[in-house]
Amino acid sequence: MVLWSYRTTPQKSTKETPFSLTYGTEAMLPMEIAVNTLRVTKKDEESNMKDLRINLDILEDKRKESNVRQAAYKQVTERYYNQRVKEKAFKVGEYVLRKNKASRAQPQGKLGPTLEGPYRVTEASRSGAYALETMEGKPIPRTWNARNLKKYFF
Repeated sequence: MVLWSYRTTPQKSTKETPFSLTYGTEAMLPMEIAVNTLRVTKKDEESNMKDLRINLDILEDKRKESNVRQAAYKQVTERYYNQRVKEKAFKVGEYVLRKNKASRAQPQGKLGPTLEGPYRVTEASRSGAYALETMEGKPIPRTWNARNLKKYFF
């Protein structure tokens, strides 16, 4: 029943039901058949087949329109997300803390430390990856993404 409700509900991104995009026509609910609604009683076989053929003819246009709507919806969602993202940027020589969840250097647990360090940034790339070294100057293996780092203040 859950799948039925999903397939017969218009989606926000396409403004169409998945059922209609697949089969070209709207689904008839089981309740409509059991109760004999106006939609069921007024349909005859010949007009039903004619309507189905028309719906199948316009199905490709309907799918193209829904693809355009979905792309527009994706752009709106992306713009909304990107307005709220705060980019982190660190300069070479700054000190940072590294998330323990990312490195798993120390045992994790409910009361375990969430950050470790401090580390010094030795190299920064455009993609947001940073090479780190310990306070003693020992390099840390691999680069670390900015989302796993936090600025450290003395």
